[in-house]
Amino acid sequence: MNNHCIYAPFDQHSGMAQNANRVSQLTNRRRILQGLGALGAASIAGCFGGGDGGSGDNGIDPVQNRVTVDPEDIVEGGTFRTAIAEPVDSFDVPYSSSAAASNVHNLIYEGMITTNASGEINSWLASSYEQVDVQEVEAADYEDYMITAEYQDGVPQVDDQIVLRHPDNDPTSSEGQFLTVNEAPDAVDDGTYGMHYRFDLHEGVEFHDGEEMTADNVVASYERLQGSLNSGQLYDSLLDIQADGDYTVHLYAQLPDAQAIRNLGGWEVYPTAVTDLPPEQNDPRQGNTPLGTGPFTFEDYEDAQYVTLSKNENYWFDTSKKDWYDGPSEFPNGPVVDEVDISIIPDPATRSAALQNDELDMAYGLTASTLNDYQSSEDYRTAATSGAGFNFLQFPVNVEPFTDARVRRAINHLIPREQIANQIFSGWEDPAWVPMPPIASQSGTSDYDQLVDDLKSYNTYARDESDSLVQEAIDENGWETPIDVTIETNSNSDDRVRLVELIVESLNQSDYFSANMETYPDIPTWAQEFYSADYAEEGVLSFIGLSSGFGPHGYAKAIHHPDNYRQCCNFMNINDEDLNAALQEARYGVEAVEDRQTRQERYDEIWKMILELNANSYGTHSTTVGVVRQGEVFGYNTYPSSQSVVPYAMYSPADEQIVYVDR
Repeated sequence: MNNHCIYAPFDQHSGMAQNANRVSQLTNRRRILQGLGALGAASIAGCFGGGDGGSGDNGIDPVQNRVTVDPEDIVEGGTFRTAIAEPVDSFDVPYSSSAAASNVHNLIYEGMITTNASGEINSWLASSYEQVDVQEVEAADYEDYMITAEYQDGVPQVDDQIVLRHPDNDPTSSEGQFLTVNEAPDAVDDGTYGMHYRFDLHEGVEFHDGEEMTADNVVASYERLQGSLNSGQLYDSLLDIQADGDYTVHLYAQLPDAQAIRNLGGWEVYPTAVTDLPPEQNDPRQGNTPLGTGPFTFEDYEDAQYVTLSKNENYWFDTSKKDWYDGPSEFPNGPVVDEVDISIIPDPATRSAALQNDELDMAYGLTASTLNDYQSSEDYRTAATSGAGFNFLQFPVNVEPFTDARVRRAINHLIPREQIANQIFSGWEDPAWVPMPPIASQSGTSDYDQLVDDLKSYNTYARDESDSLVQEAIDENGWETPIDVTIETNSNSDDRVRLVELIVESLNQSDYFSANMETYPDIPTWAQEFYSADYAEEGVLSFIGLSSGFGPHGYAKAIHHPDNYRQCCNFMNINDEDLNAALQEARYGVEAVEDRQTRQERYDEIWKMILELNANSYGTHSTTVGVVRQGEVFGYNTYPSSQSVVPYAMYSPADEQIVYVDR
């Protein structure tokens, strides 16, 4: 599955769509985005599915009570009917930040690598890949190749995609030094790069329009991200990409990067008909058919109503082509349903009603109380998977009194996590005692259970400790009480609203705080605010969700690092130099790439730093749950991330995952 990082906006089981109208604003922001891309800004979560430099195999299947099917029992044909919670913001992936949209994208488009449910990386459009070289290179080593450009209001005035900036640059000064995509090939030619990967492509793979995929298509597809909303996710790591003949691609990373293969290997590959399009135009609403190599082809889209896709009858995949496949030879070489119909139903209750009325075969993103009803019914099966995300509360760290970590920690100690997990989520979610879900633990800590034991006290409900912390801050700064606390969230998630109401109630039981909740009707509307430059100075707190991946880095960086300011998900311009340096050390350098234990130990220190800083407070770790009709839908299992719930279920041979319908 191709998993870019995304907001998780609705509840523990759903995803975020950015306002489709906002796409038109990107033209005015392109220069800003090009600069942000050089920072490695994750447009949505700081990762390409998280980050682990090796095979990425976490060794743990997060799917709870996995069901399997015997290939001999499979019934081919029919239509699989499901729903996503919001319209597709864009079919043009470089300009999409929606987990819901990713469920459509990942049926149409594919990349050179993919990941299974446990995070193991497998070759896909590539027949094989290898890490050719890694060498100790730092950003300053590119100085001889850099150009000089002016800063204007802290933004470099560079027309081309920035790859790297000089570490001595000061955005408050008049100019700085930058490496762009134009100079990067010269550095590679001279042997200046951090890592080198080689990908050998399958021959004879055809796009939906009949064009054969070649290395030139891969290069052009990656170049399509330059200056886009999601450029930061690629140029967080990419130095240069080169075609070598028709079927070999060379990728070069800027630095020795433990996350490089995930960041670089899985971006969508398009035919020439798509890469020749102007930005934002790969969309049926612009008169262009989305085209890829994927198992389904685009048929129809009615905005805010439905998406229809048909099985790719000329699908290229064959299990015999993959050395990593060890399942039965009878396992199909592609999905077996003829059609996937995806309705767009924002309201969880309406999605649930559609499932009960036999209008859907699977629904996800339902409220916890609804899941309980389905779990007790013999007519439905709840398919739960430990999720790749969490919900969190972000503080306006540059607005008094939230500038003081003691005030933030005082609020944190009034968040009743166990009550939230049990009362709001009915046990479907677990308290987030640490800032990383278990799915990322293999690379993110030397011992997850010990990490929880060591750090849990930071996040326990403790009114006396809260009172003590805030009183110290008040005495020192002379602030008046009660301190006003406004928490914003999206109202189209019943669970999230109830959760914030519970936090507000808890805060108002303290003499030190006067709390209230304000809501936006949905994430797209709210996004127009938290993407703005003024939002960090408004003094409000934001409660939202993050969907990341299998590696630890995105969970830490996305909501803390200045690279992610005004992208996902550093809305409040959080910038702690010690934490920034620790994040750099945990991910970059030859030692970080080659020694997993070293990375684990460094992340152990990072989680403690994050909890002491308390720029964000964590609620619960997510669980992704799909509900299917018993006796009609067979083989359904849920992917950890809401970005690929539908594509993973349809066909993922690495897990021998396939769905068929028999009505």
